[in-house]
Amino acid sequence: MKLPAHKKMLSAAAAASVLLITAACGSSESDGAASPKTSSSAAPSDAATTDAADSSPGSYADGDYSAEGSYTNPGGESTVKVDLTVADGKISDVTVTPEADNLTSKQYQNKFAGGVADQVVGKSLDDLSVSKVAGSSLTSQGFNQAIETIKGEARA
Repeated sequence: MKLPAHKKMLSAAAAASVLLITAACGSSESDGAASPKTSSSAAPSDAATTDAADSSPGSYADGDYSAEGSYTNPGGESTVKVDLTVADGKISDVTVTPEADNLTSKQYQNKFAGGVADQVVGKSLDDLSVSKVAGSSLTSQGFNQAIETIKGEARA
């Protein structure tokens, strides 16, 4: 049975809505030297994956680093700021600052910020694999994007 064009568009819109809702509830996985207190903004991406060159193991200079990462959620585009301290090649401190404008997104970012330290402190930058923290799965995309920026800045 062939559907009229307007019904096909409605079906496509419904499918896209289901995908967005599923993405909001599901999980996402991903895994030169800079002077300390370097700040950077990461460009938006459609996925939390990275190029092999960016994720190859390396040594990192100790110091304090800061970057922003962005991601898309059902409320629109959101950003999150990540401040990170590297000591002896491992993460010794992390602070995530929620920057979402949407109330729901900000609530998820706050939950993520409250639980991420337990998952990353004590790990090497190369060992990070954050996907879902305290019920927040999309914030990890922005966090992982910021981590990739920090890796580039912190390479020794």
